[in-house]
Amino acid sequence: MEIEKLKKPTDWFRVREMRSLDDPSARVSRKELLVSLDQYPYGFSLGPNPREPMLTSPVSKKIETTLKENGENFHLLNRGVTLVVKDMEYDNKTQKVRLTLAQNEDDERFFGILDGGNTDARIKRWRDELPEDHVDELAKRHVNVQVLIPNLNDAPPTNEMEQLLNDIKEARNTSVQVKTKSLADARRQFEVLKEVLKDQPYAENIAWHEGQKGTIDALHLVTYLMMFYPTFYKTAPEQEPSNAYGHKERCLDAFLEYSEKEPGELEKWIKILPDIVRLYDAILSSFPDSYEGRFGRIKEVKIYDQKRYERGNKKYSKTPTHSTYFNQEMKYVFPNGWIFPVFAAFRVLVGPDKNSAAIVWKRDPIDFWKTHAAEISKRYEPHMREAGYEVRKIATNVICYQAMRQAVMELYKDDLLREAGVEA
Repeated sequence: MEIEKLKKPTDWFRVREMRSLDDPSARVSRKELLVSLDQYPYGFSLGPNPREPMLTSPVSKKIETTLKENGENFHLLNRGVTLVVKDMEYDNKTQKVRLTLAQNEDDERFFGILDGGNTDARIKRWRDELPEDHVDELAKRHVNVQVLIPNLNDAPPTNEMEQLLNDIKEARNTSVQVKTKSLADARRQFEVLKEVLKDQPYAENIAWHEGQKGTIDALHLVTYLMMFYPTFYKTAPEQEPSNAYGHKERCLDAFLEYSEKEPGELEKWIKILPDIVRLYDAILSSFPDSYEGRFGRIKEVKIYDQKRYERGNKKYSKTPTHSTYFNQEMKYVFPNGWIFPVFAAFRVLVGPDKNSAAIVWKRDPIDFWKTHAAEISKRYEPHMREAGYEVRKIATNVICYQAMRQAVMELYKDDLLREAGVEA
């Protein structure tokens, strides 16, 4: 059917039932509505919702099945939609409701769907696909709509009110296992990261919350940052970030904790995140070139060679792969975790500047890698062989991290001696 024939969120629409619930704290008014799908508006904003609808998810598909096969009981089988609005008017004579939602860009993140984005999206899809000669089916289906109206006194939400809405948001969405990443983005705790990375060539490919399109998981970026952040690795075993690999959520939890406890210090380190990512990409794309042995002979490595691929050799790939962030063509494909101990070792080259307290590099990390890649790799190879090239054994081995940190430190000191005219 033509969706434009339906109501918009700020239009008057009829409800089957409306009930007011008193809030003992007098902070948020609550209204419970039962709305038939011929009256339920289309076009609600997802502003306060930390999770974009995923029509391919099992939850969404189950909602679709209920709408199609058990539609008259939909309001009994589906939790419905929760809205945060500025105000709600109700005409008890006509049983019509009108909502006041976001009135400017600053309002967008506060007002709209708080919970139930998948339900809203599925209703929209079902109505879009409904043939015109079946529009009478709309009145047979109903959806529960809970309306929350913060007591704002005609002012923007205070920090206290924003915190309350965020707490409600987290409580509602935890029941459907929204990732912590999505909730962190909803709380705007990723804003500093976004600002620092906005001009990077990969910025548009970052997925900051669940359901957002993007080939780069924001949790990888948080993991790299935590591997360099002193508070994180100094509380880890042997003061090495060997517990970062395979534990993105742990790194995110640490990031959120530091965002609360030491925001100023964390922001100083966030400013060098573009350099950290550039270093990671450089090591990943060029590591095989510095490997002393025959890298391609390692069982876990695949090689780009179209002709050999066409001959049926599974060791080879048809197309070259590219590095994640700067799109460098790579002949070899191997587990990213192999480079973690080498990558983490470069944290000895960065720290607070004595004069400004800003975080600065003692040496350009990319130049240092290019200069010393062969020697670093030479010292690293025995650890890879000893681990049998098993990625987890390499990427979580404290001794391996210690050895690489020591290698980078020694090479840095040798550079300083040479610059001072002293033979290392």
